[in-house]
Amino acid sequence: MNDYKKILMLHAVDNSTLFLKNFEKEFSDYYVSFDSTNDSVLMAKRLLGDLNPKSLIIFLGHGSSYGLYVPDESHEYEKLFLDVNWGNHFFEDHDVFLLSCRSSEYIEKIFHSNFSLGFGNIISSNEELTIHNNKNDIKKKLSIDEINLFNDIYIKISIKVVKKLISNEICFSSIPRYFKFFINQEINAILLNKNNTNRVELSRMLFEFRNEIALRKNV
Repeated sequence: MNDYKKILMLHAVDNSTLFLKNFEKEFSDYYVSFDSTNDSVLMAKRLLGDLNPKSLIIFLGHGSSYGLYVPDESHEYEKLFLDVNWGNHFFEDHDVFLLSCRSSEYIEKIFHSNFSLGFGNIISSNEELTIHNNKNDIKKKLSIDEINLFNDIYIKISIKVVKKLISNEICFSSIPRYFKFFINQEINAILLNKNNTNRVELSRMLFEFRNEIALRKNV
């Protein structure tokens, strides 16, 4: 169905993305991490450049509407790993899954990929929650434990979906449908848990995550 020549999962690792290490346990044959050093960044780009079409590229890390970031222990995230031009170069003729903030806006500028999948604003830490609340009139009230639970849920679902994709149970274009199905299950379970007094806010986070998933088709 998908007939991938190769699968490459790149994890931009710093202390704010360590929670994504679960992907390494599940996909050790495809997983490669890189840090902020020049040698490590160049290694990751070489791996991208060596891929033959059609391959599957999965990026785990921070991003924006302008590109995907190099790991940054200071959390300033100013240096891009792939801007729009390099994204169009490296993603040409591949399927691309970008688990990073605002990648849904970034893939709007990616015209050379086969299929690409992006996400909206993912609040994965208390620092990101503070930034969000400072920029928006409607504030989100979440504890650190609830943010961690949110992370656990979307990571668990992402792993489940990627497994189905790699095993050819689903095609790339159907990924949003499966995400929505699994997220709806989680939302229902949270809302039914009367012991969680903040269940509506947590459900709203998952609802927004679900609705901001974007698929771009260039074929």
